[in-house]
Amino acid sequence: MKLPLFLLLLLGFTLLTHQDSAAFTRASLPDSSTGVISGFIKDSTNGESIIGATVRVRDLKIGAISNKSGFFSLHVPSRVQVLVEITSLGYRSVKEKFILKDGEDRSRTYLLAPASVSGADITVEADHERERQEPQVSRVTIQPQQVADLPKAGESDIFRILQLLPGVQTSSEISSGLYVRGGSPDQNLILLDGSVLYNPSHFFGFFSTFNPDAIKDVEFIKGGFPAEYGGRLSSVLSVTDIDGDRNQTKGKFTLGLISSRATIETPLGTGALVLSGRRTYLDVLLNATGLATSLNLPGYYFYDLNLKITQNPSPNDKVTVSGYMGSDNLNFAAANAANDITMQWGNKAASGVWTHVFGSELFSKLDLSASNYSSTFTVGSNAQPFNWINGIDDYTALGSMEYFPNQQNTIKTGIQATAYHTSLKIQSGTNPPNADIDRTPYYAAAYAQDEWKPTLGATDPLAITAGLRVDGISSNPQIGIDPRISARYVLTPAVTLKASFGVYHQYLKLATNTLIPVFDVWQATDTSQPPERALQYVLGVSTTPFEDVNFDVEAYYKDMTNLVEMRPNVTSGSTLNDVFFVGNGKAYGIEFFLQKQEGRFTGWLGYTLAWTTRTFPDINNGKEFPPTYDRRNNFDLVFTYHANDRWTFGANYTYGTGQAYTQITALAPNAEDGGRNIPIGGDKNALRLPPYNRLDLSATYKFSFFSEQRNAEFNFDVFNAYNYRNVWISQVDETTNPATINLVRLLPILPTFGVSVNF
Repeated sequence: MKLPLFLLLLLGFTLLTHQDSAAFTRASLPDSSTGVISGFIKDSTNGESIIGATVRVRDLKIGAISNKSGFFSLHVPSRVQVLVEITSLGYRSVKEKFILKDGEDRSRTYLLAPASVSGADITVEADHERERQEPQVSRVTIQPQQVADLPKAGESDIFRILQLLPGVQTSSEISSGLYVRGGSPDQNLILLDGSVLYNPSHFFGFFSTFNPDAIKDVEFIKGGFPAEYGGRLSSVLSVTDIDGDRNQTKGKFTLGLISSRATIETPLGTGALVLSGRRTYLDVLLNATGLATSLNLPGYYFYDLNLKITQNPSPNDKVTVSGYMGSDNLNFAAANAANDITMQWGNKAASGVWTHVFGSELFSKLDLSASNYSSTFTVGSNAQPFNWINGIDDYTALGSMEYFPNQQNTIKTGIQATAYHTSLKIQSGTNPPNADIDRTPYYAAAYAQDEWKPTLGATDPLAITAGLRVDGISSNPQIGIDPRISARYVLTPAVTLKASFGVYHQYLKLATNTLIPVFDVWQATDTSQPPERALQYVLGVSTTPFEDVNFDVEAYYKDMTNLVEMRPNVTSGSTLNDVFFVGNGKAYGIEFFLQKQEGRFTGWLGYTLAWTTRTFPDINNGKEFPPTYDRRNNFDLVFTYHANDRWTFGANYTYGTGQAYTQITALAPNAEDGGRNIPIGGDKNALRLPPYNRLDLSATYKFSFFSEQRNAEFNFDVFNAYNYRNVWISQVDETTNPATINLVRLLPILPTFGVSVNF
């Protein structure tokens, strides 16, 4: 009875929405005739589409937000003069007055000129207006310059910035994994130009796979994400790479201690081409100096390649083809060939996107993408090697529509079809495989959502987004019915209330090898275990206590079922139940976020008070326990100071409750191997490591390099400035009698530098 009742209520809500919208339009405007202004918003210097720009008519308190293609549609009254203003973070605003005829559709392309972030009323007002316009909770937008200005451990990295946000944790400073509001990294949907990335990390998790020079936009939703996204429980990270400069050929080259990278943009046909690459060269330096041989060091390097071609065959059509390839490679030649090690892992992704504007009220998108993550681990000689080979392939077709029937409604619909191929093979020499799993499940989904603003006039305080996502996978008969709803209410010009509720399903499960964490094994749910499921509740308030300062508070609660933990010592199995324990979890907390976005001094202060628990019948005697990434308190302070047009200084400080861990209480002799003891642990994760804290500093100096403009910069960074070595793990030392507990510590102070040149 619940499902039909919900569908009837949703249908009734939609009909009532449109009826009330029409009635209110007649009541709010003396003349009910309207027209539509639509089009694209672009950067005037290079032709890049601008995502998230605000288009508004101040007098009527109405507006729209440009989508990921820079497209907008705004209904305005006809036969009266209106003033449209277009603003975006970091750009000078543009204004235009006009009078529309009854039913007129007017198409425009607005070009915004870049402006300094320290400019007058450019950034904050646009950001506040977007906050007022969108019902979406827990959304964070990051500009590439924010990534570049903050301290870095040898490389600018998006994940390092995200880990400094409230509600986002990390397992350690050598991990780029994101633990969002009590969820594990596999519960994050990570997209690069529409393609899913399944293990977006390099250097054993120290860096993410995203090349900072190729990024245009980063959208991060920490929870309560709408129906257009699915297949994950915790968060969505959508990264969009630059389209390229349509007016001139230009590039950027960065030389650092760890790696170098280069990007080139050039006009091509009716659009542009972007090619970007990055590679570490520690292996080259060690080989050239002879240290690799003398110190018997393994050879290691990683690389990234990004390619993107954008074309506009007509004013209403845009075609984009993009590709990514990244790989980590490690080789270690031991004295005994039986101990040689070869490791390789990486991602490949490609997508083709066609966007078409059918008219001022209808925008369409067709996205075809393919993604692959694979890893191999080989020990021993070619004669008798031990091989661990696994991977996942993802082939997705996604079609979506955005419909703007009036000023009150923005309707989004879409359908998705995905073919997965998951594989795992564990084999020693020519012996029969210990594990040989090869599956090809199919996933399908459909969604519809409506952003509804019930009033049109001087106040327009309320906006609601209601949606429904239905999905399932061929390997399990269960169908996911996921209603989602979020709302915002503008209480005063300085105070906005927000709330959301949603149901979420996840059909892919991740088995992680604790000894070799880069070799994650993805498997689709089967008949032996149901898909993971979460109920999410979010309640927040956004305020503007001062003219250029935002203060946000959000409380959240997540109830998760059918979560998994990998069974110990698994080397074979035919079903998920052979690999995973199944249990439940809860996560709840409150986040405080104080942010300043304007002026020479910018940054934020974030604090999170959170609880995360798990309950598994087969773990910890069925008693509740915290996962390792549960941190009760987490505090982050981030700031950037633009001293002048040459010098920029940055710093970030983080403090957090120590991670939970299981203390080894005894060592029992192994009957099968007398030389090795079996550790026996106490209650799972009952103890805490010492609190985590770290300060990073940076300085950037801009200068001219064979140019009349300041086209180059020198970066100096200090990681862990006061040299406090945080604890990584607690380890038993069996060489002492009796055995003792040692704390294994992480990185000491690490100064790095780099030089970047734009040409």
